[in-house]
Amino acid sequence: MTNLNDLSGYSAILGGSFDPIHLGHLHIARQILELSPISSVIFMPNNKHHFKSNTGRLPFEKRVLLMAKALQEMPNCELWLDDACGTGYTDDLMRGIYAKHPSRRFCFVIGSDIASTLPNWHNYEWLKTNLSFLIIPRPGADLELLGLSELDYCILETEPCPISSTRIRELIRLGESIRGLVSPTIEADIYNYYRELYEAR
Repeated sequence: MTNLNDLSGYSAILGGSFDPIHLGHLHIARQILELSPISSVIFMPNNKHHFKSNTGRLPFEKRVLLMAKALQEMPNCELWLDDACGTGYTDDLMRGIYAKHPSRRFCFVIGSDIASTLPNWHNYEWLKTNLSFLIIPRPGADLELLGLSELDYCILETEPCPISSTRIRELIRLGESIRGLVSPTIEADIYNYYRELYEAR
């Protein structure tokens, strides 16, 4: 386990489908920047996800447009598209990032609810040797039971923000408001994009 202070000057990579990006994602980024010495948060949307179905997802290009708009109001946050055309495997992604940015240091953000799945990730042996993880506690996931002794990681205690992309998509499908769940700058765009997606089915 790494001391949080050892991450001074690191950039935290926050990956995911961001389908859509919401205030919970922005809250996590703010908490990372406020509660740790990490210097920046890199939002990295994936185009291929081996643990999620691509069925019913908003196209990558539209998710990126929404993210770019939302992040305009977020200091020290960046949007990288390195995972746009990759294999979907974290080890392949990070090898490419290390090669492109040899002078920068990175940690990879995951929730405690998926930390126990790490041994099933592609090329886990490489990941545990070459990648630092920043773990965000999630309700119902007991960190003491995760068996993380092999990993370079630290835990950042944050204030929970119970917003999910799944809930937002369901509200839109039902024709209900998503106000207060997403950035006001993209609320109308999100609603319209997903309504078009559902009506095209």
